[in-house]
Amino acid sequence: MGHPLPQLDNSEYAVGWIAALPHERAAAKAMLDTVHAPPRHKHAKDHNSYTLGSINGPNGEHNVVIASLPSGRYGTVTAATSAKQMLSSFPSIKFGLMVGIGGGIPSNDHDIRLGDVVVSQPTGAFGGVRQYDCGKVTAHGFEECGALNCPPEALLNAMGELQSSHEMMGGTSIPDILESMYAVYPAMADSRRGPAYIYQGADHDRLFCSDCAHEKDAKDCGGCDPQKEIIRPGRLDQDPYIHYGTIASGNKVIKDAKVRDLLAKSCLCFEMEAAGLMNQFPCLVIRGICDYCDTHKNDRWQRYAAATAAAYAKELLQVTDALDIQNTPEARSIVVDNLSEIKRMIKGLSRDQEQKDLFKWLSPLIPSARHLENQKRRAEGTATWIFEDPNFLEWSSGRPNFRTLCCYGDPGVGKTIVSSIVIDRLRELIPLGSIGLAYLYGDYRDQRAHTTVNILGAIVKQLLAHLSEIPLGILEIYEARVKQENALSLPDAEKFLDIACEQFSRVYICLDALDELRDQRSLLMTLQARTTSIQLYITGRPHVRVTVERYIKEKREIPIVAHDHDIRRFIDYEIGGPNDIEPDAMDEKLRVDIQDKIIESAKGVFLLPVLQVHAILQSTTIRRREETLKTLPSDLGDAFAGTMVRIEQQPHAQSEQAKKILAWAYLAERPVSVDELLCSLAIEDDDKAFNPRGMPIRSTLINCCHGLVVIDQETTTVRLVHYSFQEYLCRQNQLFGINKVQWHNQIARTCLAFLNFPSTPSEDNCIGTGLMSYAATKWGHHLRKSEHLQDAPLELAREYLRTVSTHNRASLHSLYREMYSAKYNDNELHLVASYVHIAAFFGVHALVLHLCLAKCDLDSRDIEGQTPLSWAAKGGHEVVAKLLIENDVALDSQDDTCRTPLLLALESRHEAVALLLIESGAAVDAADRFNNVALSMAAQSRCEAVAELLIGRGVSVDTKNQSGLTPLSLAVLGGFKKIVKLLLDNGAAVEATDRYGRTPLLFAVSSGLEEIVKLLLDKDANVEAFDYKYGRTPLIWAAAEGYETIARLLIEKGAEVDSVDAGFSWTPLAWAAVNGFEGISRLLVENGAEMESVEVNGYGRTPLLLALEARNEPIVKLLVGKLAAVDSNALRRTELMSCAEEKGLDALMDFLEFTTDHRGHRSKRKPNANDPIHLYFD
Repeated sequence: MGHPLPQLDNSEYAVGWIAALPHERAAAKAMLDTVHAPPRHKHAKDHNSYTLGSINGPNGEHNVVIASLPSGRYGTVTAATSAKQMLSSFPSIKFGLMVGIGGGIPSNDHDIRLGDVVVSQPTGAFGGVRQYDCGKVTAHGFEECGALNCPPEALLNAMGELQSSHEMMGGTSIPDILESMYAVYPAMADSRRGPAYIYQGADHDRLFCSDCAHEKDAKDCGGCDPQKEIIRPGRLDQDPYIHYGTIASGNKVIKDAKVRDLLAKSCLCFEMEAAGLMNQFPCLVIRGICDYCDTHKNDRWQRYAAATAAAYAKELLQVTDALDIQNTPEARSIVVDNLSEIKRMIKGLSRDQEQKDLFKWLSPLIPSARHLENQKRRAEGTATWIFEDPNFLEWSSGRPNFRTLCCYGDPGVGKTIVSSIVIDRLRELIPLGSIGLAYLYGDYRDQRAHTTVNILGAIVKQLLAHLSEIPLGILEIYEARVKQENALSLPDAEKFLDIACEQFSRVYICLDALDELRDQRSLLMTLQARTTSIQLYITGRPHVRVTVERYIKEKREIPIVAHDHDIRRFIDYEIGGPNDIEPDAMDEKLRVDIQDKIIESAKGVFLLPVLQVHAILQSTTIRRREETLKTLPSDLGDAFAGTMVRIEQQPHAQSEQAKKILAWAYLAERPVSVDELLCSLAIEDDDKAFNPRGMPIRSTLINCCHGLVVIDQETTTVRLVHYSFQEYLCRQNQLFGINKVQWHNQIARTCLAFLNFPSTPSEDNCIGTGLMSYAATKWGHHLRKSEHLQDAPLELAREYLRTVSTHNRASLHSLYREMYSAKYNDNELHLVASYVHIAAFFGVHALVLHLCLAKCDLDSRDIEGQTPLSWAAKGGHEVVAKLLIENDVALDSQDDTCRTPLLLALESRHEAVALLLIESGAAVDAADRFNNVALSMAAQSRCEAVAELLIGRGVSVDTKNQSGLTPLSLAVLGGFKKIVKLLLDNGAAVEATDRYGRTPLLFAVSSGLEEIVKLLLDKDANVEAFDYKYGRTPLIWAAAEGYETIARLLIEKGAEVDSVDAGFSWTPLAWAAVNGFEGISRLLVENGAEMESVEVNGYGRTPLLLALEARNEPIVKLLVGKLAAVDSNALRRTELMSCAEEKGLDALMDFLEFTTDHRGHRSKRKPNANDPIHLYFD
């Protein structure tokens, strides 16, 4: 019978050792020099399982409590709970050791191998452990929550002693400790039952590039690409190395090498428990490395890694001074009494994740990245002149007489840089009060993404980022939409904008390059309706002024031109800067000559000096620079041409690379990413397989383009330097002496060559697949534009279509996502579409002809019920449609929503194809599921010739769709005056209403369509029509939206000036007053509008009170003047006029006893019996 185990009182244990996994606990137990009996007692709520014992130190034993987490449960919260329970039963514990396995983060600075040990050591601002967002880790990066507390002093002292000992002795005692363990527990070294607690061999320690994924379901790395393995020098022995630094902690297992590499510069390993302890339980984290946090990870090294970590912990305790431990405060004295703090932290992390998810749902746009790019481009001290402009000073003051500031300028004058400077100036105002700021940079290449919904979503998320909490109203709508799997809609985006703006006393919104946005009209309509809460800054080319003036009446302008001072500062910034290839090739005379000559030739354009300076600084001697200065181009066109000549004069390899980059940047069907461009440049005409060794160096990719191409930091896409360069290239017939069609041919060939490469890996598996998405979805568009060329790669296209379903299914996935906006499983691909559908989708006539001759089924239906003719029709491919019609395909086939090829052509505004179909006998009265007929589609798509043809064939002009909209209403909604006139001249019903009672006149007025309003009024449209949705008459709409001319037309036709809406019973005057439309307010007053009208269902405010709340001073003065003239109380009349004319709006508010809310907004909430009757409310 053995000796009984010693049993100590719980108060005699000073070290807490937490092991999360069973093999970590086994390794921990094996380190004990003496094993103790189980504890005599435990706290009633302590559910931990314990092993007790001691480890010999330099001057006494350290009594140790080993606790492991519940089976199958791990993570930061579980570890924190276990520590809390341990301290409730062992009150004298001074500190903890978090010992176990982790995933290594190898780097050039840290040669971490499997079996090595990583120890948390404070470095810089970090206490040894960094915490991330509750395990929500992706290949796109992390959201850091913060650094955690340092380990206790006693452990840091011991760790320093151990490090110095290792330096002196040349290594660690871990091997000796493990040998002792094997002697006592030989089963732990027995590998017959699987990987044991022993070294697993260098041949099983393989590190692969982060872009090399493990073969799916493979048990080992035998099938992994050996070319992707990182070759590391061998070690002299098997002893583990000890690494000290920061450990990353979260709640999810990391299996993504790209995620791992994001922290390679700052962290040494990943683990899953420490973040739950460090701020609550003073401890040291020790991790044995069992994998590299990639897809190649397996369980082979886990036991050995657990053993090396445990051995280090024992070695550490062997040098830890017992007196240091004795003088260390008890851990429970610094631990919170309950887990409320931990729960608060986790709740905060969850809230942060919810916010991230919300922001991602709101919009894919990331304006901050573009802003950062613009900040880097500008020279310090430039464009400060705008801050001295009186209009800017008033606009930014917080109480302007106008809400919109427009800054127009010609191409290249520096509008975007000025915008970035204005944005930064407005940022300085944010800490001063309840001020919100949002911005967006327009770009002609991003028009698909720059929809009104996406822009509003981006504005909203920027405003929400200023708040400590997301407003409940937004969260409720968001959660409902996500539950329904719905994307953000325009009504929701507008609602969110209203809610967000309500959180601030002022909101600034900056829109740069409005002229480069696609949905200018709808965006301006949305923002104009909210001008009382938004101060809008707009830049654009002069031609966009017409659009702005149509929707925004109260505004001021500041012209933008390049100022001499700014050009001079820019030149000083560039000389000797990163773009100056020979900084020493400069003297003071040359510097002054450059400044004088460039400023003289600039003529208010900033882009020209940019190109000129770049041209000069490419020369390497003062003489060459002087010669270049003499021949500088005098306008942008010459500057672009000269730069392209210099590109051609480079060494052949650089010149060819630059030409291809420019061709892709200019002619690509969508902006190409850096990865796509790198892959395309690696492909040569005779290649039979993709060779990544042909890829250019990423960091110097665009240096050869002499500044004509830039990398967009927001989207990581490659784009031309400026919209004016795009316009310049559009005016040229050739690009570097080669016809543009030939460039399309070359791009098509590159795409098809890539798609035909054998054994193309999956998209996630190899850097060479960076071109997959573009090649799969765009090859046909380039081929269509060049198929008539003799060397067009038609055979490559036919080869691809013949083999795609067997050897390149990944490309089909990409293509079908493009065609159908949906994802399909591999076993569904054969059901989605035929090769004829694909050829018709791209509109490649030669391929469709080939398939016709091959007797393919030309009337086959795809997964949505569409035929090849349907695809040709909605793609606008007239020659393909004609070919199919000549081959007797069905003209009126209906898809799953009952749309015929004719309806699809009209829906997509392809008038030529629609006319072809009608002339070929397509049914003109067919209706889709929503009862849209051909005339409805023609009216809403501006297909005037089709509408005229259909009316000539006798179709009904008043057919309503499911929403009750007639062709006339649809044409009005689109603002298509000619089609409106055509329909009216052919007897279209002018009073037809939709399901909300809205007539064509209501649609025209609410959209500000003056000419169409005149057409409708000439047909005696009812000026008192009343819609059920918003409860407004045409005059109320005109007053609310600021359409003064339309309001005058309606009044001349007898419109009631005191009609009320169905909301707050606001009259036209109330709407004009609150929205700040002085002209309309005056027009209404002059036509007898009631100034004492009182709203209902609200606060009972009059037009004056509404204008006063909105701080629309001109209207306040107008109404006070009119009201005072009829007030019999002379004293009151005098005070009112004095406040309005001399003392200001705040004095008038004081006189009328306005109140102030928490945002500084003043309003009239309660009536005062002494107020004049026409000023107060119930």
